[in-house]
Amino acid sequence: MPKYLLTLILTTIIALPSQAQKTIESHMMGHSLIDHASDTYQTKIAYWIDQLADEANHNYEMTGQFGSIWNFAEFNPESNWGVVGVDRSWDGEVENFADVSLNNFIFTVFNFVQDLAPDEVYFGESSSVLSASERLIDSVDFYHPEMTQYIYENWPDMAPFTGDPFDPSSSDFTAYNAFALGDFHDWWIDLQDQLLASDPSENVRMIPVGPMIAKLLSVAPYNTIPVLDLYEDNAPHGRESIYFLAGLATYMAIYEEQAPSTYDVPNTVHATLQNNYEEIVSFFWEYLISFNDSDGNSRVFTNMTSDISDADEMIQLSAFPNPVVDILNLDFTLEYQSDINIEILDELGRLSGAKYFGKLLEGKQNILLDFSNFKNGLYLVQIKKSENTLAVFMVVKGN
Repeated sequence: MPKYLLTLILTTIIALPSQAQKTIESHMMGHSLIDHASDTYQTKIAYWIDQLADEANHNYEMTGQFGSIWNFAEFNPESNWGVVGVDRSWDGEVENFADVSLNNFIFTVFNFVQDLAPDEVYFGESSSVLSASERLIDSVDFYHPEMTQYIYENWPDMAPFTGDPFDPSSSDFTAYNAFALGDFHDWWIDLQDQLLASDPSENVRMIPVGPMIAKLLSVAPYNTIPVLDLYEDNAPHGRESIYFLAGLATYMAIYEEQAPSTYDVPNTVHATLQNNYEEIVSFFWEYLISFNDSDGNSRVFTNMTSDISDADEMIQLSAFPNPVVDILNLDFTLEYQSDINIEILDELGRLSGAKYFGKLLEGKQNILLDFSNFKNGLYLVQIKKSENTLAVFMVVKGN
């Protein structure tokens, strides 16, 4: 059976920290897929992170610098990024990097180096992306061991998928998004896995920005947005809408919470995105909470904790057949008597079905879910006890 047919996304209940006021003091090392110089600050992810943080009553400070991962590995921190209205986390002209208060570090690499494995020495360079990343991470940790370090997974170079002048067809863009969700994404996962293997104590996190955007833009109604309304060239530099999505994904990853539903998206963002903001927040949140390693550990979050009494309540979960045509069988064992509720969400995070099963006794359980009236596609099934999630897994509905 292909591994995606039954993917356990969360085998324990995840309890998020309470949404008290939080302060992020960030330094970034990257390029124009984080901070794009244009005639508006809205092509910088920091602008959008700050907007969302303000709405959620959090604090956000940032600065950063341009360069390659090989430049960054030499480690000469500079504070030459800034956004009007966003507080600077430090000023390199009057402060030393080692002396300032910072708790968040984000770095990225070029989006065209994925033609070689992360641990292969790259063309024209003296080391691999992996080796350079290790040196950078070690340097940051030396000066600021308290900082949470994130890999910012950007989006691929679009040049191989488009002609000149820049005007991608629908099929070009479909192929591009498939690459972002496939080999490109796998490369970044390999990079994170290799970094964690080389020094597990660093606990480097990853924000899968590019794949989140690619997945969203592959489904209706977002797949109807003209590519030229999203990107301005084949680098590809985005317009305001792309950096809004990138900032939204990054906000939820670093604050470890859903973006505030009360945020009023400005009309500089494409109307389809603007009008479906809350749906996109749910879509992105489901992606983030399901972005785990093979052991079920989050690749993104650091401060989620497990309630052991609840985590131990469910064991030996299986779901079959998967793909499902009509009836899905759920077999699982409860260690303790529990009130069980099951919710089914579609690919956009919308509630497609829910049922309360009442108080189930400890021991083996068998529950039948009727998918016969569901459209074909991917669904997220959540098994809940009260407000707590005991397990989450993916189901494919087919013919």
